This record gives sequence, C-alpha cells and structure tokens, in this order.
Amino acid sequence: MARALKPLRRPISEQPTTLTVEEQEILAQCTAAVDTLQWAFWLAGKALESIREGRLYRAETTSFDEFVWKRWGMRKAYANKLIQTWRIAEAVFEFLSNEVAPIGATSRKPSPLAEKAEDALRALNQAQVWELVPVADAWDVDTATLVFRTAIEVDGVRVTAKVLKGAVEALPKEADAAEIVKHVRSYLTSSSSEEDENGPIDFTEKAERSVPYNWVRRLAKRDATAATRYLDALQEQIDRCRAELIPQQQQPEPETVQEPSLE
Repeated sequence: MARALKPLRRPISEQPTTLTVEEQEILAQCTAAVDTLQWAFWLAGKALESIREGRLYRAETTSFDEFVWKRWGMRKAYANKLIQTWRIAEAVFEFLSNEVAPIGATSRKPSPLAEKAEDALRALNQAQVWELVPVADAWDVDTATLVFRTAIEVDGVRVTAKVLKGAVEALPKEADAAEIVKHVRSYLTSSSSEEDENGPIDFTEKAERSVPYNWVRRLAKRDATAATRYLDALQEQIDRCRAELIPQQQQPEPETVQEPSLE
C-alpha cells in the first residue's frame, strides 16, 4: 500500500471545488491508508497471537519474546498488550458496526444508538480498548463490550480512555450484567454532573453534542420538510429553556433609541 500510494506535491487540477477521477482515486487510497492506522493494533494483536500460539517463530528463534524483539524491536509487554486487546476491539467493532448498519436489516431506518455508534466507531482506538482489558479478565469480552455500550448510551458523555478507565475502576469486584450497567451509568452520570458544576465548560462541544448533526443531515436528504420541523421543535425547546431557566434580569436588554432633544 505504501509503495502504491502516489505522493502529491500540488493539486493535479485547478478545479476549485471538485476532484477529477484521478484525484478521487488518490483520495480513496489516502483515506484507506490512514484508516488502517486506527485498526493496526487490532490486526497486529491478532497476528501476534497466531505467531505465539502456533509457535511460528520456532524456525528463527527459541522463544516468542526473542522473535518479536529481533523482528520488530518489540518488547514482550507491548506484544502481550496487543494480544490482550484484539478480541475486545473486534467485539466492540462488531457491536458498533451493527448499530450503524444492522445485519440483515431490510429497512434503512437507523437504530436509536446509530448516531452515537457512528461517532464512537470513528473515534475507537487502542487506548480506549486497553481500559476494558480488566473487565475482560475479570468477567469476559461480552461484559467488556457491555461496559462500552453503556458508556455510549449515556447522554452528554464523550467516551474516551479516561472516561472508560474511571467507569471500570468504579465497578464492584463481583456483579452481574444488570449491576454492571447500573454502576457504569451511575459513575458516568455523576462525573458528568461534577464536571458541569465544578470544571470549565466547553459550551461549543456540548452544543455540538446536543444536536445529532449526522442524523439531521441524513433526514434532510430523505425529507427536508421533516428535518425543518425537527429543527423548529429544537428551537422551541431552546427558547423555552431560555425563558424558564435564565432569570429575567440576566436577559439582554433590548436596545433603545434615544429621542433627540427638542431644546
């Protein structure tokens, strides 16, 4: 892939807003190449486990640890970390993918989680998956996936490695699936509230998360009238919140035009 990718130093065409067929092909190659970076840890972990369990290193070295160090300069701890994460990554990926595009679905109607799943799928990385390893070790991969699913279901929470780490650390040592969901929800809800009350608030990010942009975009393509009604209803809610929650004295005063003096 690296050898086949054509490096560009300047635009191929002078078209200001459209791409030529050649440029579209190069863009597709470039995005595919960058996409592989996101999933490289998953693929590497799966491959390393096959090498280790199948003893595929035995023609070159006497141990797996020596093989990965000699071949890639990779330490045993990192190789094992990659191996530990790949099954979780695969399970989470399959869950998110199925929410975005349900297997065997005959309708194009997205699931209630589709919007959040699409965003989570785009942002999924090794750091997030690594924080789920203790759950897979204590319970199983399905439970680790359940923790991730619960995290993206909670409104107003941006799922990061730090968020998952806190949620996992808050879990009791022994719990069934229902208790795990309850503890994750409780932790994420309380931490989100504390952040709102005590920490600096990123108003722009919260506003962006409050509007399902991709969902509205898809709805507008299918039914512009329905999308307009949705945005109108959203604006009504904003106006209601402004009128009910913000004291009148804090509302901006309307500008008054001073009448000229008759003197």
